[in-house]
Amino acid sequence: MRRPSLAVDAGFLLLVVAVPLAWSRAFIAEYTLAKFVALNAALVLAACGAALRPDALRGGRAALDGPLLALLAAACLSAAFSADPATSLRGRYDSYAYGLWGLALAAAAVQLAARSTRGVEPSRAAWLVRSAAAVGGYAILQKAGFDPVFHAILPTGGRAVSTLGSPVDLGAFLALAWPLALWRVDSARRPLSAAAALLIAGGLAASGSRGAMLAAGIGAAGYWLMSRRPGASLAPSAGLAAAVVAAAVAWTFRSGASASDVARREVWGTAWTAFVQSPWIGVGPDGFEDAFRRLRSAAFVAALGSDHYQAYPHNDVLQALSSLGLLGAAAYAWLLVALAKAARRALAVDATRALAAGLAAGLLALWVNAGFNPLALEVLVFAGAAAGLLASLGEAPPSAAFPRAVFIAAAALLAISLAGSLRMARADAVFKRGAKAQASGDFALARRLFARSRAAAPCELSYILAEVNAAGDWINATKSVPERLALLALVEADGRQAKACHPRQSLAPYIAGAAARMHADLGMKDHLTIAAREFDAALALDPKLVPLQEARRQVSLLQAKP
Repeated sequence: MRRPSLAVDAGFLLLVVAVPLAWSRAFIAEYTLAKFVALNAALVLAACGAALRPDALRGGRAALDGPLLALLAAACLSAAFSADPATSLRGRYDSYAYGLWGLALAAAAVQLAARSTRGVEPSRAAWLVRSAAAVGGYAILQKAGFDPVFHAILPTGGRAVSTLGSPVDLGAFLALAWPLALWRVDSARRPLSAAAALLIAGGLAASGSRGAMLAAGIGAAGYWLMSRRPGASLAPSAGLAAAVVAAAVAWTFRSGASASDVARREVWGTAWTAFVQSPWIGVGPDGFEDAFRRLRSAAFVAALGSDHYQAYPHNDVLQALSSLGLLGAAAYAWLLVALAKAARRALAVDATRALAAGLAAGLLALWVNAGFNPLALEVLVFAGAAAGLLASLGEAPPSAAFPRAVFIAAAALLAISLAGSLRMARADAVFKRGAKAQASGDFALARRLFARSRAAAPCELSYILAEVNAAGDWINATKSVPERLALLALVEADGRQAKACHPRQSLAPYIAGAAARMHADLGMKDHLTIAAREFDAALALDPKLVPLQEARRQVSLLQAKP
């Protein structure tokens, strides 16, 4: 058993408790940025603890080291040659899950769980269950119409979002935890363990996520199968598993599919096309949405409209293939095989079989769900903790600790990461205040706040687009010619910045075209040619967007061209 370290233990608890529960209305990205900051803080705390006490984390090679390094190497290569390196590095705004930064932090979470838990895996797994129970309990309160903290208004259909912000993310999170809750009930046999399982099950139902409920059923079947001792009758569990798989097949190919189901199949086809066009390194981490804008089918537009986009392929294999290419997909396959081997080793030991079954079945449930839905950052981190625990159960006895310098370097890198996340959070909070000022008509305050947020995050397209849109109101609100010219210069600079940061995103030339159109509306008709050129460039990257087509048509009319 390892020697305890308070900072390392606190870092792990922050990882599995604070990350899922973190939420703040100070941000526009209210459900994600707080989690991103909490994740960085948890890892910094653990790394600092390890720097002070290197023996708190075991050294040597670990089961998941190779595939994780290969996956990150493939992501680095893909990001370097991505059409939009800025997004591939940081991740998409209000998500941060599949960018290189988020993937690296999730890999660090796996390492923390795998290297700090020798001998204390059951207590750590119990914290996973408690965290999921808190998330599920809040989902039940939301579904019942009682939300005392966030006062959230549930989206159409009344599906709970808890502290995760999306019913799909909520379902994936709880489906992963459900087999662990079953293990906890079996091992602890306490009323609180049963209550935690009920909260997780209730939250899962409140999410209304069909894919997650299906995955949870398969996870439960997997737990019952894997936790059996050799020689025990497997007929009941095997029958249940077969029934669940049959239900999965029937659900997937049922008749009368909804528009979202039709769209999902079209998204899968688009993801395959994106992979075929860039088979070795893909379109880049978190770069699928840009490829989707260019390649989406007419059937998808007919199902959900021209202004509906997909940031993810809704399938883990297609996500790896389209984003990271064959190299990334091979690394992902290696990771799955390594996890399966770690599970087999842990299941072979009587003392660890039950816990290993709960962890392995939870990851199995998540893998099934990933075939239908994307995974949020907090779900990836939670899965990383479970994977690390599982690998730790199947590992050889701890070897010597890493040199202190390794942990000092890790703490320094993670401190830089934390500072970057805090800068992003500050920019988002300032921008939200600016948006409120804009909505209330205080244009002077809005301009100052937008300028501050833009200075902190100069390449954030959502900020640039919002400032360009707001500038139209600012121009209309003033009669001063010098001030109008200054505002036009600001909008023009925004267009240049968007194109410099994101040259292959359709929003960048659209913003530049909108800036040129504003100039033309104020009498500078020579800018119509610029607007036409920029809108044409945007249409090449997003040819089926009706508002963009209309913007280009209006420019043609102003040019007196058919």
